[in-house]
Amino acid sequence: MNTQFQLFHGGTFQLHSDATRLGPLGGELTVLDGRVWLTRANDLGDHFVEAGERVRLVADDNAVIEPARAGASVTVRWAPRRQSFVGAVLAEPLRGVAFLAGRLATGFAALARSAAASACRAQGCISAGDSIASSGALK
Repeated sequence: MNTQFQLFHGGTFQLHSDATRLGPLGGELTVLDGRVWLTRANDLGDHFVEAGERVRLVADDNAVIEPARAGASVTVRWAPRRQSFVGAVLAEPLRGVAFLAGRLATGFAALARSAAASACRAQGCISAGDSIASSGALK
């Protein structure tokens, strides 16, 4: 049984010894029977969730669960948060726009450095202290 795939879609499942990643959008995990070990990204501590307890997970928690005791079997219910139609339609294009904006910013920064270097070469790289005006030659 491919538990990881099924938990992504939600439902009630029996977990055996495999660590299983939950859906990326977050949702609600309920332990029905047994004890689950829960690990989340950006959370320094691991958590044990007992039978009858619920945990709400937010998007990008990247939660992973597994039975707390090796060889034990636990029953969980996973209710993933559903992405809205607008969110589903906009998610990928917005990621693409963010990527392109980053690339453009990098390109503009490179152009600015190039323009500054060209200006420096055109001026002969005269520093403010070395210019004719600051030396007092022009009065």
